[in-house]
Amino acid sequence: MRTVTRHNIVRQQSFSDRLIELMNKYTNQNLTAAQVIAEIVAMAKEVSADSRRGEQFSPSLDHDEMAFYDAVAQNESAVDDMGSGKLADIARDLVRSLRRDVTTDWVSHDDVRAKLRSTIKRLLAVHGYPPDAEPTATQLVLTQMETFAEEWAPNKE
Repeated sequence: MRTVTRHNIVRQQSFSDRLIELMNKYTNQNLTAAQVIAEIVAMAKEVSADSRRGEQFSPSLDHDEMAFYDAVAQNESAVDDMGSGKLADIARDLVRSLRRDVTTDWVSHDDVRAKLRSTIKRLLAVHGYPPDAEPTATQLVLTQMETFAEEWAPNKE
């Protein structure tokens, strides 16, 4: 089984930030070694539970779709205005469209990157994603997509 956060930059950053905070507390002697170990065990359990988050949606989101869901759900107003179901639909459409359009060298070719950016913006607009949050979401989705580049692109050659 591949790890939950392997491609999910939002979850990676969240867990990384928490681990850094934990280590800072230990370094500053606010926590004992035993407390740090207990916190790490709790985080491990949370990561394990996190692997099943996609099951709450109907239909379920796979790990790839969850990564894009987390990217578009970073904006709290989008979550409040649109709801998690609509954001899950956006994630499904993003994965389907971006997998179809990605090429082996998309990261280094501006025209391909521009096409993908346009696809992302169009999908967000079609789904009614808040326009004020669209530039940030578009950039986060592109950054998220870079983690899938190697895995998705070879299928296109």
